[in-house]
Amino acid sequence: MKYCKTCNVHYDTPIEHCLFCHGDLVNDETHEPTYKYMPVTKKKKPNLWLRFFVLLNMGSLIISLGLDYFDGMPLSWSFTVGAANLYAIALTIFGFSSSTWPTKLNRLMITTVAGLFLIGLSLRDYHWALDYVFPFVIIAQILTLSGVILFNPRKWLDVSANLLIMSILGLIPSVFFLLDINVVNWPTLACVSYSFITLLGIIFIPSKESREEFKSRFHI
Repeated sequence: MKYCKTCNVHYDTPIEHCLFCHGDLVNDETHEPTYKYMPVTKKKKPNLWLRFFVLLNMGSLIISLGLDYFDGMPLSWSFTVGAANLYAIALTIFGFSSSTWPTKLNRLMITTVAGLFLIGLSLRDYHWALDYVFPFVIIAQILTLSGVILFNPRKWLDVSANLLIMSILGLIPSVFFLLDINVVNWPTLACVSYSFITLLGIIFIPSKESREEFKSRFHI
């Protein structure tokens, strides 16, 4: 009998892939034919307070742009306000989402870096965001996720995907270094080195069973 490890569903059919996640099926002769279909649930309506908050921030963004434009003022102030509005919207949406906390933390960190970079662009001084904020945020996030795995190995599979994403993002500053965009290079070099070492650790340190489970869960 065919069996999907991810969805925990058995198939008494000759198909090779799961109907739900499209992952590869394995043979399992120890179970009787069972079909456990996911129950149909109605999609929750968006929170009214979330809608109101998004509209309020969008209104603030449009008004600030309008004031600068009609007064003939430089748009740097309104761009700064707009970046703060977009950051607040993204932060609130992440708070209302049902994702796990490592995923929420990853999104928060990435959004924070993007928001600070946009503010830097509006002020025409973005080097502090690229030279310091981006590298140190990545390092802090990798340290946090690595600490979770170190002190609670059972969370390895839940945290490893987010750790992998942050390790890959940590290699991006190397592009800034190669293109000579950075003013201060040592934070970038520290971030890239630490991210590369973490990436190697994710690949080679886990046991064979953990790697197989990781591949099965993420269909690699």
